[in-house]
Amino acid sequence: MRLGNTIHYRDDVPISFLMTTRDIIRFGRGTLIVAIVVAVFAGKAFAGEAAREEGTSPATKPDGGTAATADANRPSSSVRVVAGKPPIAETNAIEGLRLAAEDSVAQAQFSLGLRYENGTGVAKDPVQAIHWVRKAAEQGYDEAQYVLGCWYNGEDGFAKDPVEAAKWWEKAAAQGHADAQHCLALSYSIGQGVTKNPAEAAKWWRKAAEQKHVDAQFFLGLSYAEGLGVPKIPEQAVYWLRQAAAQGNGNALAELKKLGADRDTSARN
Repeated sequence: MRLGNTIHYRDDVPISFLMTTRDIIRFGRGTLIVAIVVAVFAGKAFAGEAAREEGTSPATKPDGGTAATADANRPSSSVRVVAGKPPIAETNAIEGLRLAAEDSVAQAQFSLGLRYENGTGVAKDPVQAIHWVRKAAEQGYDEAQYVLGCWYNGEDGFAKDPVEAAKWWEKAAAQGHADAQHCLALSYSIGQGVTKNPAEAAKWWRKAAEQKHVDAQFFLGLSYAEGLGVPKIPEQAVYWLRQAAAQGNGNALAELKKLGADRDTSARN
């Protein structure tokens, strides 16, 4: 059973920079909070392994490594192209994106980095991917900071560096990025990349939960149920678990059953 909804890259950048959304986090199994958190991170690592088995980029440390060889681009059959090269219109769009990135437009830097990571219109190049996404992140672009944290956590075939992952998630979390807040809370809950601190985990889960982040609501409910980082308050546990269950989180419903509070799964104060 998956924990909640799949998280996607946010797509609120200008229309010229929009990218196809891709899954980032895959959740694991379990009921105990620590076991579930470990499963979450294990699931992310497994996702990277699966990507490598499918022929995508090999594990590459985000601050260096050998670029992966790209598959031949498959242009639309309605556009005449030179074999092995993207359509002219696509090439022009990439060049325009590159010019904007070189002119320090953070959204362009982020989009160009994603293109290099997934080989959209350019050859896959993890070094260039990390170069451009990092530039956007260093300008304070929260989505780039979040994605950089995910890459350092082993996403998309990059080698894992938990300290860097937590660092970039914290930067995005401080700007109110709910997904980053949830990931940072996961890190604090098991001490991955940061010193284990259940209180900090609960703090960040609350911030994300208040933004209706379904998995943060679930974990915050568990925290109150078990007294991890917060006082053990059954009423708060039930409240947040009902919030998550109302959004379709099956694990939250299972926890409510254990607490004998599953008769009304609607979120209520």
